[in-house]
Amino acid sequence: MFYSILDFHFGSLFLAKTHKGLSAAHYLKSRAELSQVMGYFKKRKITLEAKRPKFKREERLFQRYFSGKKEDFASLPLDFVTGTPFQRRVWREARKIPYGATETYKSLAAKIGTRGYRSVGQALGQNPLLIVIPCHRVIGSDGSLVGFGAGMDVKQFLLDLEQGKKTTIN
Repeated sequence: MFYSILDFHFGSLFLAKTHKGLSAAHYLKSRAELSQVMGYFKKRKITLEAKRPKFKREERLFQRYFSGKKEDFASLPLDFVTGTPFQRRVWREARKIPYGATETYKSLAAKIGTRGYRSVGQALGQNPLLIVIPCHRVIGSDGSLVGFGAGMDVKQFLLDLEQGKKTTIN
């Protein structure tokens, strides 16, 4: 598996991919988190090789996204190397949420044929592809921002970015 780190004005993204497609996109609040991310792959006996040139397409798409341009990453092939069949079903459905829109955990659960909106939330909590699978667009039934592994400030930042609001991550 190949990896690269893309640096942006708000922080860094760790990306990993196979020959089939992107497998991981993780927000690094600091470079110190990199050892945790690398440890995750090492624990699963997945060898990582640094290859920034293999990520030109992803870099272009993320630069476009973070410059405030509409980007849904639909053209990007994915390769899920983790996740249960249920989690993958949730992730595929969440990937369909349009740029700038939001959906509730309950409505997402209904779309995949379950009433278990909490299990949908747990599946999204294991989302390996931040932004590409836009779990930041999933909100509580009352419209509140809930549950986001990268932090609520990042979730708000991404939603504001998609609404054209100028914002920063605290």
